[in-house]
Amino acid sequence: MRVGISPFATTRETALELSRIAVEGGLDTLWLGDGYLANPDFVGWAGAMESMTELAWLAGRFPTARTGIAAAILPLRDPAWLAKQANTLHRTAGGGFVLVATPGFWAHDLEAGGIAFGDRAAVFERRLADLLRLLADETLSPGPAESGPPPVWLAGAAATMARAAALRLPFLSSRATPDELAPVAQRYFDAGGTTLAHRTRLEYGTHNVAGDVVEWHAITGSTDEMVDTLGRYRELGVADLSIIGGQDDASSLRTVEILASEVMPQL
Repeated sequence: MRVGISPFATTRETALELSRIAVEGGLDTLWLGDGYLANPDFVGWAGAMESMTELAWLAGRFPTARTGIAAAILPLRDPAWLAKQANTLHRTAGGGFVLVATPGFWAHDLEAGGIAFGDRAAVFERRLADLLRLLADETLSPGPAESGPPPVWLAGAAATMARAAALRLPFLSSRATPDELAPVAQRYFDAGGTTLAHRTRLEYGTHNVAGDVVEWHAITGSTDEMVDTLGRYRELGVADLSIIGGQDDASSLRTVEILASEVMPQL
């Protein structure tokens, strides 16, 4: 199971430090989310930057790391320009690039882009077909690398998971404990799914999650409990785990340091 982090922080310096600790400690992927409008879930260096631009910056600073966007809101992005950006990142990032696409999670983002929330699935399906075609288009500059275009994964709810299984594309689930993920993983693999990834918030120690602005929970615990949690994800068939470590700079740094120095060696 590959494990990476999102270097979410309140300052540029902390984002760089989180990335350094992670990459040096064997957490080999740097992930960023995607959003359009201001959102209390993602402020400052905690996801508010334009994702592809920040990923290019991180790839330049940490050339051995794989980078990934989890997940690009495809109804709000032009497929041709996204294909150019993705092919460029895949060529220039030493560890490669993963493009995760989603129909969208926040209604206000989509509506600001002129797309009704209920129409996002239809728009997503059309643009996904265009994106997959354009990523492999040799007339686009740059076209795919010699090794091929970057891998495309899907993320979203049950309908998107079914589409991923049908297209034989990896699927990125999110915001679930191992117990909550178990039936989802079973449905995905039963439907013919190939590769399951997961994105979760994992924090070392304890935290009053109920008091946070962030709506989705964090999994908290000791080093042994974190090892157990990651092991349980792996047993469910999760091949790639993306971790948001903590809710502020101090807890993020503490969590990523523990992941790098104590959790990963045990895995």
